[in-house]
Amino acid sequence: MKDNEKLKRLKIVAKRHARSTAQPQHVALDFVATKLGVPNWNALTTRAKRDWAPSDAEIAKVEALVEKVSSFKDAEFDHVFGGPEAVTEGEVQGHRYALKTMCGDVYMDGEGWHIHLHENPLVPPQVTIDLPHALTSPMNNPKLLAEATGIAKELMQTIKARRFENWPRRATKPNAEGKVRHPFLKMADSDRWYCLHCNGEITGVQIAKNQWHCPGCGASPINIFDQPFWLHPHEEKPMAVQIPAESEAIEPVVTVIDQRPRLDLNKDQVKHLIRCALFEDATNASERMGASLAEIHVDEDLDVFLSFEDHYWPEEKEPHSAREVAALLGVEIFKDVMWTDPLFAWPGLGTVTQSTAEYTRLMLDAYRQHGVIGDDKDE
Repeated sequence: MKDNEKLKRLKIVAKRHARSTAQPQHVALDFVATKLGVPNWNALTTRAKRDWAPSDAEIAKVEALVEKVSSFKDAEFDHVFGGPEAVTEGEVQGHRYALKTMCGDVYMDGEGWHIHLHENPLVPPQVTIDLPHALTSPMNNPKLLAEATGIAKELMQTIKARRFENWPRRATKPNAEGKVRHPFLKMADSDRWYCLHCNGEITGVQIAKNQWHCPGCGASPINIFDQPFWLHPHEEKPMAVQIPAESEAIEPVVTVIDQRPRLDLNKDQVKHLIRCALFEDATNASERMGASLAEIHVDEDLDVFLSFEDHYWPEEKEPHSAREVAALLGVEIFKDVMWTDPLFAWPGLGTVTQSTAEYTRLMLDAYRQHGVIGDDKDE
């Protein structure tokens, strides 16, 4: 190659590609060579010695290709955190989609179908089809599914490139002894790492290849440490984790889901509905206080047991609205009375007004005339 600067320029491009894709330098060099129509880097340098050199346009084309993966200038949306406006729209074989990212994961949404790529590379793509589209969804077409997943994976590669460029090179490239460096926690380089979640023991090569997610349980990098410091000496030693063989392809998992709102009644839901109905049954401020103070117990069969405070809810008063709600829910109501000290003296004052403010004024006036407020005492 006549111009040594061209060779240096290609090496810089290869180095950037190696870092952003977590590949060895020699693999990146070969990648650059193949994009120039040469089988590998050694063949490229051999041809260069025979006065061959790629044109500036050819080199610029390779630089643009690497730039597409590893650059984030003028990006249409944030590749890490995403946001409500961070959406790219497009079509795959005539089917519209919206592509976005959030916290390292990629989401692709179409009409009645969704694809979710996880940051953890061992988690297969999650494909969900809404129930009404189960038979007609384009995701039933393996070729279209593969193409759509490929588009999502292109964005995932860009996200990974951004992550790797911020990590130490040793975090993604083990040395000759298999030692790697944690991407952001300050620890010594090690060839053995441990998962806080599953107590798994992971080799440096394994953890780097899996982008610092535990190959055993999928825990994130903040759960990976160079020592299992949380285990006491008498506890079981960490077990080596197992990962799929490289030849095992990670196929998408397709699931049909029912997106319709689903009501599975629970105790809290029943309790809130009954309490709300009690306020409808209350005809004055005193009874509203009784509705607020009522103890509502819901058993395993969702039947309701009401205990009213006798100073505020008349013993003979029936909670008609609450019983109507219970009937609609298919449960029963059992009524009881409890005897406790009233919140304020003269609880009957609340029976003469609908207004809580008016009741409060009457109650305060009564305390001023016949009782004590705070630390004030009658002489």
